[in-house]
Amino acid sequence: MNETDTPIPGNPQVTPSGIPDSTLAPLRDSLLSHPLYSKLGSLGALQIFMQDHVFAVWDFMSLLKALQRELTCVQVPWLPVPEPRLARLLNEIVLGEESDVTEDGEAIGHFDLYLRAMREAGADTGPIESFIAHLRGGSDLESSLTAASVPHHVRTFVQQTFAVIQGGKVHEIAASFTYGREDLIPALFGGIVEKVDDHSGGKLGTFHYYLQRHIALDGEEHGALGREMVALLCAGDPTLEQQALSAAATALNSRIMLWDGIGRQVEAAGYHTD
Repeated sequence: MNETDTPIPGNPQVTPSGIPDSTLAPLRDSLLSHPLYSKLGSLGALQIFMQDHVFAVWDFMSLLKALQRELTCVQVPWLPVPEPRLARLLNEIVLGEESDVTEDGEAIGHFDLYLRAMREAGADTGPIESFIAHLRGGSDLESSLTAASVPHHVRTFVQQTFAVIQGGKVHEIAASFTYGREDLIPALFGGIVEKVDDHSGGKLGTFHYYLQRHIALDGEEHGALGREMVALLCAGDPTLEQQALSAAATALNSRIMLWDGIGRQVEAAGYHTD
């Protein structure tokens, strides 16, 4: 159980969201022990990782915006929201993700910060920039993925995310966002990035800062806010809790398959296990 979770009285194995920690534990363990990490001991391998992972950074924001659309009012004329606590939770997360700050105090969203880190590291931003340009030009998701020549494993990951966004109930979107996404990554990569950066002339400084910001926000704020959001949306209903659990498990499985695909690309490029 995470340190920020408080057990429900009389049922110490269940978190406030109603999702049993033990049910997701095997999937989380598979992700945390994935062989991909041992392949990322060089700048070249991390460049390949970043080129694919940036799409997960982008669709993470799409999940967040889907929740903001459902739980706050983003239309004109404005209407009062039915649950201000949920609106506050969402708006606090959006503030940190869409308009964080750099070490110099410059306002920047995490997606743009990631692109800056990629350029500094020498990673190829062409595919993600092409993808964004096609979306801005009015192309739909599938056409934009095709036009940008996005690898199959990345495309499948994004498609799964949008299947939840477009077809999931709000508590399922919230569970996918909270339990299956970025909270698993920063602590895992911090040590790897710091080690590689020592031998790369500081080319990963911005990437390291990006990870540090996620550790701070996810560990101290966003993780707990997300779990509270899922709990409020499920409201103790066993059916809703089971649906949320299924969505979280699907998100974790999708991430594992993304890691599998990136690992194959790293190996194909000649970077092998340390």
